[in-house]
Amino acid sequence: MSERTETMTQASAPRFAHDGSYVDWASILAGAAVATGIAFVFTTFGAAIGLSLISPYTGEGSAMAALIATASWLLWTTISSFMAGGYIAGRMRRRMDNASADEVSVRDGIHGLTTWGVAILLGAFLVSATADSALQATAKSADAVATVAQNVEVPTADAAAGDGNAAVSQTATGAAAQAAEVSEAEAEAARKYSVISAFVVAASLMIAAAGAYWAANVGGQHRDEGRAFARFGRWT
Repeated sequence: MSERTETMTQASAPRFAHDGSYVDWASILAGAAVATGIAFVFTTFGAAIGLSLISPYTGEGSAMAALIATASWLLWTTISSFMAGGYIAGRMRRRMDNASADEVSVRDGIHGLTTWGVAILLGAFLVSATADSALQATAKSADAVATVAQNVEVPTADAAAGDGNAAVSQTATGAAAQAAEVSEAEAEAARKYSVISAFVVAASLMIAAAGAYWAANVGGQHRDEGRAFARFGRWT
């Protein structure tokens, strides 16, 4: 991509200075909507093909390979969606005056960063809106498991009392201890996966912020050059 020049910037400047704020919220909201939509589609597709950090089946495949694949997909989804939103914001931003080339680049980049922030807030709102239903489903599943476990324990206790066999009681105690150990190991694994997933999400969002700033500058330069989308892939 060629550098933004002062000649090109002044040639594409508006003839008259416009009143109002330098922040073009229409372009920011448009970029945030595009970024959120792309991220939603990619995330849904990734979930459909099994790209999730936690599998309900123990010992299924390689945990490290699954983690690398999921992290790579998350990075690609986050960065590409925010870069697309940043490009839209920079391309659609209206210039207010005949500012210098550096000032125009900074304003375009700030619009990309603002798009990044708005898209994150929108995504957080969508996640929180669906969190209640997920928690209710989890609570119902836990109640069902507790009910089944209680129904299994009662006949075992009755049999031990009726037969007077201490071996049955000892076997039940050992099974309960083994189940507790398995539950503790699964909780520790879930904690590790949660830490890793949070780190990957935070890192991808930070990289996406830089990508949105850069893409907004690219979109602003294409706007001033009057470049059509047919030449977008050439980057020259």
